[in-house]
Amino acid sequence: MILQNARFYEAFENADLDALDSIWLHSQRVRCIHPGWDIIVGWEAVRESWERVFASNAAMKFSLRNVAAEIHGKLGVVVLIEEIVWRSGSSVESGSVLATNLFEHDGKTWRMIHHHGSPLIGEKDSAEGGSFRYN
Repeated sequence: MILQNARFYEAFENADLDALDSIWLHSQRVRCIHPGWDIIVGWEAVRESWERVFASNAAMKFSLRNVAAEIHGKLGVVVLIEEIVWRSGSSVESGSVLATNLFEHDGKTWRMIHHHGSPLIGEKDSAEGGSFRYN
């Protein structure tokens, strides 16, 4: 499960939809919540959401911290903080996102069934009214 979680962030950084295809469970049961977005239900809609995120052409680099993982039978959960630096043109920005990733073991490997990212509002962001949102 930890390997699949790492592969997820590698695919995210590389805007690699094919890699995401191999990580996510292809089911109507999957869910995804990007920062600032509504709940996305079902693999087709989730995949389309990643296409939209990647279409922003922002190059993202992740540093993961406070990673905690637990396995409960066929279900696994990873909770962490994503420290993200992204570049779009000449602009460079950064932000932190609290993330929860759920995985289900399908008998062969772990498949992602849920990703939830919420902005981590720090003192600087709160004072300036800033927030984090994927395009």
